[in-house]
Amino acid sequence: MTKIEKGEEIMTRKLRNKILGDSLIWVIIAAFVVIMLFPFVYILSTALKSDTDLATSVGRILPKAAQWENFTKAWQLLDFPKCFFNSFIVAIAVTALTIFLCSLAAYVFTRLEFKGRNIVFILYLSTMMIPITVRLIPSYNLCRNLNMLDTYMGMILPQVASIPFGTFLMRQFYMGIPKQLDEAAKIDGANHFQIFWKILLPNTKSSMTTLGIYTFISAWNNLIWMLLSVRSEGKWTVTLGISSICGASVIKQPTWNLIMGVIVIGMIPVLILFFAFQKYFMQSVAATGIK
Repeated sequence: MTKIEKGEEIMTRKLRNKILGDSLIWVIIAAFVVIMLFPFVYILSTALKSDTDLATSVGRILPKAAQWENFTKAWQLLDFPKCFFNSFIVAIAVTALTIFLCSLAAYVFTRLEFKGRNIVFILYLSTMMIPITVRLIPSYNLCRNLNMLDTYMGMILPQVASIPFGTFLMRQFYMGIPKQLDEAAKIDGANHFQIFWKILLPNTKSSMTTLGIYTFISAWNNLIWMLLSVRSEGKWTVTLGISSICGASVIKQPTWNLIMGVIVIGMIPVLILFFAFQKYFMQSVAATGIK
């Protein structure tokens, strides 16, 4: 066998291994995609089934005939306009406050020099390990003593208190912004807030969008705190509305196709939000990979 033939054989072997490796990676990715999409497909397909199809479709996911009128019936089960209004008020307020406070805290931990800064940051970050269930009773007692139960303030502020993750995320992006920009701004007479507002924030739109999406979805899906803090039906969020029509405490529970229809309707705003800001989310992931 000549050297040329040996070289061709080696190149063929490398190409074959590369194709096999790429194929394996795509198979794994496809498997993860199927696992992640299956719950959504199952919820949507169940929502489109008729009552008869629901009772006879054991082992079959897709409906025989799509019953789109199920969504009309599902819409009538809850006062969706009021639930959407309450959920938007809470989620938008929690998101805005979280982004602002986390950005300020990240500025302190990256731009201000003081003794024990790293130790304070580690202690601050360690509060992430405290489970939310441990904070429920103190938060409830605090809101009760301040007469904030069954109010928007009581629904919003306890959720804003959980911001160490957001501070860590914003801090990582601030560390990637050169401090020479701060020094140039100080020479022009800018103070700390002007540097924060006019230099750092405009350069971290993608990270703020990522934090905003994460916070909005968490606030939108929050159920356990809403069960404790909300008493009147007029303050129900979407999650409280869904929990009111299914569960062991419900006397007359709707059929599961209507329940799934309610869940699909409740997911629509979150899906719209994600796809609307997907570009900024991907920019944030790419910037993190570059750093």
